[in-house]
Amino acid sequence: MKPYLLHIHDRPLTMVKFSYDGDFFLTCAKDGDTCLMRSDNCERVGTYHPVGDKAGAVFAIDVTMDSKYVVTATADGKLIFYTFEGEQVHSVNHGGILKYVEFNQKPGEQNMVVTCNDKFKSSAELVPNRIMVWQFQPPKRLLSIDNDLPMKATKVKWGPFDETLVSIFEEGYIIIWDAVKGNKIHQLDAHKGPVTGISFTEDRMLMLSCSKDQSAKLWTMDEEYELVKAFETDRPLNDAAISPLYNAEKDPKYHILMGGGQDAKDVTTTAGSSGKFEAILWNMVFGEEIGSVKGHFGPMNTLAWRRDGKGFVTGGEDGYVRVHHWDKDYFTSKKFE
Repeated sequence: MKPYLLHIHDRPLTMVKFSYDGDFFLTCAKDGDTCLMRSDNCERVGTYHPVGDKAGAVFAIDVTMDSKYVVTATADGKLIFYTFEGEQVHSVNHGGILKYVEFNQKPGEQNMVVTCNDKFKSSAELVPNRIMVWQFQPPKRLLSIDNDLPMKATKVKWGPFDETLVSIFEEGYIIIWDAVKGNKIHQLDAHKGPVTGISFTEDRMLMLSCSKDQSAKLWTMDEEYELVKAFETDRPLNDAAISPLYNAEKDPKYHILMGGGQDAKDVTTTAGSSGKFEAILWNMVFGEEIGSVKGHFGPMNTLAWRRDGKGFVTGGEDGYVRVHHWDKDYFTSKKFE
């Protein structure tokens, strides 16, 4: 299993994301670049640049299911929409330090994005911590949750059927909001440390959360929001994802991929091997580790499964993107079932 090592960014990666068809993936980093890459041969197709000044750090990206539009969330508080080919469509002056953005999930009607931002005090105004829903065309503010927000949200995603918004916090909570009215529906006391990421299955009925408390947890997304399983690892986690093959009709793979490692500021004090920067593969039914894949020279910040489940992409604090394709053994060997 030879990974492709892509040095396409100069600063830490913040997100990698596959297009719905899986033939492209997008990467963004704190150097302000957003790159579009081919999945099969990892060639760079191009980069997304806003009109005018270069973007600040890009914290999140998303692409519509039909691969027509791309949206980026930047640290200077701008929400920028592009066509997939790279032309800027809109730039929304959002305010605050934008931390996350995601298109709604309704195929053919992806005309909304959900965002969250950290508070920012400038000479002109004070922008509070908030979660917002924006309409894409024409750009319009649909919802803003700020007064009810107990602390700053680090990421926020759409729940099942776009009915809810799921937000995560550094205090270890996961809070679910009504996507139309903006009222709080449920609060999960999920982790003992900061929640660093959430990811869903295709239908968004199962959620996997991961945290700096070295655990990942699987939750149901119906009315109960109950804990299905907890996975205790040996490292702080920054991202975790469920294999897209978990509900395949033939040979399903009940696997989750997790990554993280010791915090970037402590890395210099340890040897490379003890920082625990590998990607780890766990079985989500038996709750045990299957194996690990050697990786970055610093913490892994973000990861994404290929849409066909035949590999994965990771982005690290070291500015590298690593693209892995599973060997044949992964699909034939007994130990990966």
